[in-house]
Amino acid sequence: MPPSQQNSFTESKNLFDKQFQNISEFNCFLPVDLVLNKKTKIRGGGEGNEEYYKWQFFSGIINSGLFAKDFIGTEVYFPKGNKSSAPIKFDGAIFDDKDWFEHYKNWRENKDQSDLDWLRKHLIGVIEFKKEDSKDVEAVYNQQLKPGLKESEREFCLGVLYDTERLYLFRKQGSKFLRLSEEYNLKGELSGTKDLSLHLPDPYRNIPSFDELMEWISPKEIDRSKRTISDLDRVTGVHSKQINDAMSAILRTMDEKGLVNQRGYEILVQILAIKIFDEKRNQTNPSRYLDFYITKEEKTAKNLNDTVVQSFIQRIRKLQEEAIVQGFFCKFDQVLPRDFIL
Repeated sequence: MPPSQQNSFTESKNLFDKQFQNISEFNCFLPVDLVLNKKTKIRGGGEGNEEYYKWQFFSGIINSGLFAKDFIGTEVYFPKGNKSSAPIKFDGAIFDDKDWFEHYKNWRENKDQSDLDWLRKHLIGVIEFKKEDSKDVEAVYNQQLKPGLKESEREFCLGVLYDTERLYLFRKQGSKFLRLSEEYNLKGELSGTKDLSLHLPDPYRNIPSFDELMEWISPKEIDRSKRTISDLDRVTGVHSKQINDAMSAILRTMDEKGLVNQRGYEILVQILAIKIFDEKRNQTNPSRYLDFYITKEEKTAKNLNDTVVQSFIQRIRKLQEEAIVQGFFCKFDQVLPRDFIL
C-alpha cells in the first residue's frame, strides 16, 4: 500500500490479532530455513504459542512498511564452532540485500564457504522470539541474541527480542553490545550486561525502519546547509542521554562565560525560540532550508574576525531578525554568542 496509507506497527499487529484470533494454522509468508510457503501451528491449548508471536511481529513490521519481506528470513542456520558443534539458529534474520536467500540456499545445500562469508557481511538484524512473559530476558539476551549478533561482520547490527508482545531492542556497534536506546544503557557506551536495564521493554515506536537501520550502518555525510526538518533526528527516549549531555554542556559554557544569571538564561531561551522558529518556518515552507546549525569549521574557529565565524553570525542574526519581524518573540539586547549553538 502507499506510504500514506500504511498502518503503524501497533495497528498492523492488532489487525493480525483480529484476523487470526481463532485460527490455529498459518501460511508462512517468509522462508522458514529453505522452505517456502510452509504451514505452521500458531496455537496450542487454545492460546497463541511462540509461533503466533513470531508471525504477529513479522506481520507488524512488514505491513507497517518498516521492512520489506524480501530481506527477511526465519529459522536461519549458521555454523558454530567445529564441524561437530550444533549450528546457531536465528528465529529471524534481516539482510541488506534481497538476494540473500540464493546465497543461503547455496550455503545450506552445498556448504559453499564464500556464500557463508557473504551472509555474514550482509547480516544487519537478528531476532529472537519467546513466549515467557519476559521471565528471563538476561539469559535469552546473553545466551542466544548476543551470540547471534556476533555472527554479523557489519560494524552495526540490530538485535530484537520479542517476548509475548514485549519488545527489547539491542545493537552491536563495533565491539560494544548495548540496548538500542541510550536511555537503557546506565553507563552509556561503557555499559555491560548488568547495566542494560533489561527489565524495561522498548515502546513499539522505537522499532527502526530499514532505511533508518541502513543510515546507522552507513551514515552519510550531511550538508547542514541543505537540511529540512525531515533530516533531523526524532526526539524520543532514544536521545534522552544526548539531550541531558547537551544541556550539561550548555550550563558549563554559561558558567565559563559568567552567564549563570538572568541574562544567560534569557540568551538560552532566545536560542531555543530561534530553533523552534527555524523548524516551523521550514515546516510551512519546505523550500526554505534550516538555518539553525553550526559547521565543523565554524565550531573550531578561534577568532571572531574569521570569515567563517562572520558567516555564522550573519546567518543567525538574519534568522533572529526574521523571527522578530514575524512576531515570534521580542528582541533581546545582546547578540547570540556562537558558543551556545550546538
